[in-house]
Amino acid sequence: MNYINLHYVRHNVNGMAPKILPKHVPYNDLTILIKGRLDYTIDGREIELNSGDLIFIREGAVRARKASEESVDYISFNFTCHREVKLPDVLKDAVHSDVSLLIAAYDKIGGSPYFDNNEKNEHLLACLISVLEDRAERQKFSPLTLKIMKYIRSNLGNKVTLGDIGAITFFSPIYCDTVFKRETGSSIIDYLLDARIDEAKKLLLEGTMSLREISEAVGFNDYNYFSRAFKLRSGYPPSVYGKMMPGRKE
Repeated sequence: MNYINLHYVRHNVNGMAPKILPKHVPYNDLTILIKGRLDYTIDGREIELNSGDLIFIREGAVRARKASEESVDYISFNFTCHREVKLPDVLKDAVHSDVSLLIAAYDKIGGSPYFDNNEKNEHLLACLISVLEDRAERQKFSPLTLKIMKYIRSNLGNKVTLGDIGAITFFSPIYCDTVFKRETGSSIIDYLLDARIDEAKKLLLEGTMSLREISEAVGFNDYNYFSRAFKLRSGYPPSVYGKMMPGRKE
């Protein structure tokens, strides 16, 4: 079930942005500025947006906006939501290729004669919010932590040690683990194990590999250790979790 009710959406493509007088908004307002500049006042705080930035205005806030002096390209979504949206008030450098593709998908659907356009747009907005939440979360991490995360995700099937992490980052393993745990709340080894179990769950859902093949594919040479780690992190041993999935290979 979708958690979003979309009330209004507008993609202003290279037109002037109209003035908005101060008023409480009865919905959430997510505006992504693709090109140009917009000047907002939210609850008395002045906010300048530039190309690539977004603003997230929560339901009940007092919103105002100056008329733009030049043409701008922006898209605004007005919606209510059944869960917390974990976005900051302003997210800089939010528009990357994934966001641009989702906006292009909205433009394509909006220009097509579907009977359920609004429902499709709600799902697109949910996906867009998820992508932006991930980007906002990643901006909290240092380049060092992001590099460690990327290395781990790229080497789930290989042996990964703290010494390997030190070698690819050019910092001591102890320093890497200290920074990583401070920023993520998890040690590098715990993050590695969680990432391997997450990947194992995906392979179990696909149902094309045996349990031992999955164990090896996600970097466990010892199946018994894999089974214990899987149960600790999922609540089920992989054999039970696997039987819950239809059509898997025994």
